[in-house]
Amino acid sequence: MLKRYYNFSILIAAYFILTLSCQGYKIVDANSSIINIDENLSEQEFEEIELSKYRDSISKEMDKIINHCSITMEVGCPEGLLGDFISDLSILYVRKNFPENEFNPDFCILNNGGFRSSLNKGSITIGDIFQIMPFDNHLLILQIQGEEMNDLIKYIKDKSTTNISRKSGVPLSGIRLKISGDKVNRCMISNKMYDPLKTYKVLTTNYLASGGDDMVFFKNCRTLLNTKLLLRDVIIRYIEELGKNNIKINAQIDGRVQVLQ
Repeated sequence: MLKRYYNFSILIAAYFILTLSCQGYKIVDANSSIINIDENLSEQEFEEIELSKYRDSISKEMDKIINHCSITMEVGCPEGLLGDFISDLSILYVRKNFPENEFNPDFCILNNGGFRSSLNKGSITIGDIFQIMPFDNHLLILQIQGEEMNDLIKYIKDKSTTNISRKSGVPLSGIRLKISGDKVNRCMISNKMYDPLKTYKVLTTNYLASGGDDMVFFKNCRTLLNTKLLLRDVIIRYIEELGKNNIKINAQIDGRVQVLQ
């Protein structure tokens, strides 16, 4: 009879701390050990691992209710409630926390592809926000002008008039467009007519700033500020702060992108 003998290299999270911060969840310490398993190994030796307590701790944090939503918010084209809401709260949060004029963004651009779920009517938990934004994307402020700015406006126009997938449309705040056919008839930035000779400051994510989702024009833009704020954490903090003030989440389409037939 062959003797059963196996070597397992098991990563044991013997000591680690999970915290929700502006950097998200982090494992700050971990170690590993070799456990030789044969028929003489008792079940009690496995009890030392106690991985369940960490699972329970994470589940408790994810299930924490931080507010309530009065309606269901989804992405859309040329405009969606979820995109409007998140781009609005992003620029408001950054303006509040970085009040210096040289860093004050004129507008915000995000992408529907980055939102992987809707914000449903009812209780909002931290886990709900992780489902919407599972990526560790952080917010940057870029300087944009000239050809890159014109390419950005064209990008918004094209994505807003091509409603062929969930990723169509561009979440934005601080910029309003009226599109007729293949032309942008009007573009307003911070309530002023777009000036092609002016330099603007745009708030976006590091993923888009590196050319993600075909926003290649951002690759030529200078980074003015890396806020080091995860977009996911900004969403959580904003929603949680409203909840503490007994303000439920609500929104409505306001026509920031109009497509005329």
